[in-house]
Amino acid sequence: MATTFRELLEQRGYSPARGILDAMTYYFEDPDGNFVQQFQSTGFDARFWELYLYAAFTELGYALDRRHAAPDFHCVGPLGEFFVEATTVNPSDRPPEITEENREQYYSDYVPIKFASVLRSKLLKRYWERPHVQGKPLLLAVQDFHAKGAMTWSNTALREYLYGIRQNEDPAAPGQIKPQLIEGYRWEGKEPVPAGFFKQAGSEHVSAVLANPEGTISKFNRMGFISKFGGRDVHMMRRGLAYQGGTSPQHFFREIAEAKYSESWCEGLEVFHNPTALVPLPEFSMLEAAHTTVQGGQIVSSHPPFFPVGSMTLILTVED
Repeated sequence: MATTFRELLEQRGYSPARGILDAMTYYFEDPDGNFVQQFQSTGFDARFWELYLYAAFTELGYALDRRHAAPDFHCVGPLGEFFVEATTVNPSDRPPEITEENREQYYSDYVPIKFASVLRSKLLKRYWERPHVQGKPLLLAVQDFHAKGAMTWSNTALREYLYGIRQNEDPAAPGQIKPQLIEGYRWEGKEPVPAGFFKQAGSEHVSAVLANPEGTISKFNRMGFISKFGGRDVHMMRRGLAYQGGTSPQHFFREIAEAKYSESWCEGLEVFHNPTALVPLPEFSMLEAAHTTVQGGQIVSSHPPFFPVGSMTLILTVED
């Protein structure tokens, strides 16, 4: 039994998440027939990510057509129709030891390579050739579980890998961004991996890549609590960084039990649009998400009024 699943099952602090998951899985259809078995074992992270996407797409008003096993989601609604294939970045069998000497390269090369591995493998599936997918937007939804808490800090590497652009502050003009084209990544003497997923052959069939660092068990716990699931003796405090109307993220701190606290499933969801997509995804398909693309050689984004880029949730119970 996976450690995270055991914690979800046994710890009182996760009773809100258990409650909302019980209600959600009653409606969740499993076209593969192995969801429950994988959820309780090594597939916990991947199946949990699928549950998050199910909640987000349902909140956006989409019906899910599960007649086809792949891609994972066929979303149909008043705002459009699209397909989504979910994937996760998982730990390596032999994860590298992070030292002071390789720390910078770990973030700048190793992490983008991890994203490259799973996204490029999805291109080989050629979902766009399937009759039910042809002519419709195809999206890849990725979540990073390669290290503990990785999703809270790895979206920068994902953004850079997708577009092959590194955004640094211009030393000659403080506060201004100077984009730098990245050719590729190398780690421990292995063959270099080219940067720019949206520049790879076949990627023109992928309309966008979705990610949400907030799509974790902590969100289910918070959403469960504000939906009145679980014990009322569970106390949660959330802190992190978020865009709050400005051009730079600011610190925030909130208590989940406060009457004014609100949160949606789509909060934190970012859509990375492919500028060369053959079938683009309209932004209005996901109005509550942040949208990112490339304009004039620079990565640009539009955010909702409150958009977290990463947060941590402290859970306390009466015993604590």
